[in-house]
Amino acid sequence: MLPWDLNWLFIWIGEAVVALAVTVLVISILAALLILYSFKTGSFFAARLMLLSITLMEGAIKFIFWIARADDTIVDDVSVRLRNYINRHEFSKVPCDRRFIFMPQCLRSTECPAKLSPEGIRCSSCGRCGIGEAKELAEGLGYKFFIVPGSSFIKRIIKKYRPEAIVGVGCQMEIKEGLALCHRNAIPAIGVPLTKAGCVSTTIDWEQFYETIAGSCPQVNDKNSAAGDVNNR
Repeated sequence: MLPWDLNWLFIWIGEAVVALAVTVLVISILAALLILYSFKTGSFFAARLMLLSITLMEGAIKFIFWIARADDTIVDDVSVRLRNYINRHEFSKVPCDRRFIFMPQCLRSTECPAKLSPEGIRCSSCGRCGIGEAKELAEGLGYKFFIVPGSSFIKRIIKKYRPEAIVGVGCQMEIKEGLALCHRNAIPAIGVPLTKAGCVSTTIDWEQFYETIAGSCPQVNDKNSAAGDVNNR
């Protein structure tokens, strides 16, 4: 027999664990419902609180999606959208000449003649894919443009040049990890997801990309006009 005070202690610990588990479950369910709402409507309620919930309880939230037989990649999608939404204000305050763009090499043509350098792929503007045109326009706005084969290049470039804002293109998981990396380095970043992921011949919504880089440049006097001109390319 345990002493009465120890017995009471174990009961108290058990009740506390159960209460904590119920609390986590309730918060996870509420977060899952908010994620579904945001995914369907594009609107965010208590964005920072939602992002904190996803960060702390991602596993529990995805488990709820699994139980409900829902696609748990929605959680990653909304997580990226939330970070974009939260970062956009600080991002827009950074002049374009202090922003970097990281483009994945998988968007290149399979016949791309460009060579690898210590700072990524050196685009030759051969016209076989949309990267050359995007690079020309982005650099015309002041951006530093990099085509990278992996995250190690991104980390090295960030460490070397210390950008003040970043636009990253990639699959949902790459963007999610990249945005988290930027957050840890106090860099406001915006992610533009690929519309078709993979190792080669991926695709992107170029209109969305151009709106992201041109529509938020402080030095562009007529933002809507600039974005419209870009989208007509």
